[in-house]
Order: sequence, then structure tokens, then C-alpha cells
Amino acid sequence: MKAWYYSPYPLDFGTFIDRLYICDNCLRYMQRETQLINHKAECKARRPPGKVIYTNGTIRVYEIDGQEHKLYCQNLCLIAKLFLDVKTLYFDTEGFKFYVLTERHHKFKSFEIMVGYFSKEKLSYDNYNLACIMTLPSHQRKGYGRLLIELSYEISKHEGKIGSPEKPLSPLGSLGYHSYWGSTLMTTLLHFRGDVTIEEIVNKTSIHEEDVIDTLSRLNLLCYRKTMENGRQNICITEDMLQEALVKFNIKLGRQLDPKLIRWR
Repeated sequence: MKAWYYSPYPLDFGTFIDRLYICDNCLRYMQRETQLINHKAECKARRPPGKVIYTNGTIRVYEIDGQEHKLYCQNLCLIAKLFLDVKTLYFDTEGFKFYVLTERHHKFKSFEIMVGYFSKEKLSYDNYNLACIMTLPSHQRKGYGRLLIELSYEISKHEGKIGSPEKPLSPLGSLGYHSYWGSTLMTTLLHFRGDVTIEEIVNKTSIHEEDVIDTLSRLNLLCYRKTMENGRQNICITEDMLQEALVKFNIKLGRQLDPKLIRWR
């Protein structure tokens, strides 16, 4: 894969070589193909460390503690920086958990290949439910980024918290979140009848109030109507407005993740 951005690999690995060889099991990096071949003959890793919290067909998600498995997580961050412009975390992984998505190898069924991940602070005072997200270019357009975003919000629901990703978002991250927020809010609103508050939408979806309002504004759904009873302005969203937004913004309803298959505590 061609790298998109600079990543701070040690000087000997990142300055004078045209190609970097990385073990797709343990993520260790090497300068020469012969080193990789010799390494893979001895490498005991068949899948990421940590515990499985989601399984569906050929894919799994592992929860990995950045303190317990520091080297693996550091190598993961170095790979991620090759494809993320705004990423800044490389070596201080102790305060984070990493949720690594794998795909079963098409030939060797006992092997699982890392195809993407997101990281999350163990303790976030701003209730960020995601710090960084990346899907390898070779595995994009498979819905994996959307699946990881959905998982971050499902974990927020398990925690009883309202979540939001750290900002600024990368260009690809921004596209993914706008798609997720739009789809989730449209699905929620299509099931509501009568009065509903922003607070109710926030509590149902675990999406932060600011992200809810920004998304409704982007979809042209913030239409205010002054009530005669108390003079307050209420948001009025009609069925026609929802259907028009679905078509105009090409919003796809549905999920990539099956919440019933999550095994997270």
C-alpha cells in the first residue's frame, strides 16, 4: 500500500528505504522482505492480543489495553499515521484502549488480519467516545469505518454516557460521521410521532447535543415555529421534510453492526 502521510518510524526505517515490510499478525516492521519471511516463520501471533468483544461471520473486534499490550498498540499507531493527517498519538498508549477490527484470512482460516481500528481514552473528561479511527485503504468501502463508529456509540450506551469523537476529524472521518449521524437521526425521527425534544433524541442515540443540532441544520431540518401558548420557538419537522432529506442527501438507512452480538463489559 502506498503511504499517504509521514509517520515517525525510527530513522533507519523511515528515511532511506522505499518500502517498509510489516507483519500482518503482530505489526512488527522490518526493512527487508527476507527479514519478514524469517520473522513470519517464527511469529506466534495469529490474531491481535486482548479480548474479543464482537464477532459476526468473518470479522471480529478486539478490545486491547494500551498499557498491557504497549508494543502492539504503538506499532498500530505508527501504521495509522501513514493514512491519517491529524493523528498525534504514537507512543503514549497507556491511557487508551484500542478496538481492532479483523478479517479472517481468505486462505488460512486460523489467521486474522487487522483491517482497521479506533482508539478511546480510558478516562475522558469531555466524554469523547473515540480518539482516532482508521481503516486500511485496502479494506475501505466495505462499511468497516461505519461499523467502528457504530460500535463506539454502542459502548457509550453500555456506559450510560453521551458520546462524541475528538475533533478535528480527518476528511474521511468527517464523511463517515456525517453519514452515521444523518442516518441515525433520520431513523430515530421517522419512528417518532408528536412532540419530541432534542434531549430525548440525545438520550436515545447517545449522540452529543451539539452533533445532533449541527446534523439537523445540515439536513435543513431546523424549521422553527412559534407556539401561541408560551411564545417559545419549537422545531417543527414534518414527514415530507424527512422524505425530502432522505432523497436530497442520499441518506442510507440501516446498520453495519448487530448490537445483539456485542460482548462488552
